Amino acid sequence: MLSKIERILPANCNTMKINIDGLISARKNRNKFFNNQYFSNKSWDIILILYSHEINDLPINAKDISSKLDMNFRSALRYLNMLYADDIICAYDRLAEDSFDVARDPLSLTRTGFENTGTIIQQTRSLFA
Repeated sequence: MLSKIERILPANCNTMKINIDGLISARKNRNKFFNNQYFSNKSWDIILILYSHEINDLPINAKDISSKLDMNFRSALRYLNMLYADDIICAYDRLAEDSFDVARDPLSLTRTGFENTGTIIQQTRSLFA
């Protein structure tokens, strides 16, 4: 997985302060302003949570992710399994790689998932700068 220095200075966003929890909170409340069907896919929110936890070197599991998103656990698992199949997420620090269970084990982004997320966040930030 990522080294400690890579977590401190992630590629493409080493001068950026990111408030992922604030962004997730704003995204959760967006249905106050728009039809909730406009925002039906929670994959990006899950990726943002995993990105934040990766930067802070904190493990998180599927139950905690579903709780953060006020989402049914089984629904969260569907998204997580899809992200796993697409090689976006993996076991936290790859400690449980041989017997990895998306439902129970701590989760993390793969290197590609982490780098791609950082790139998108930086591009988004530049739009608002």
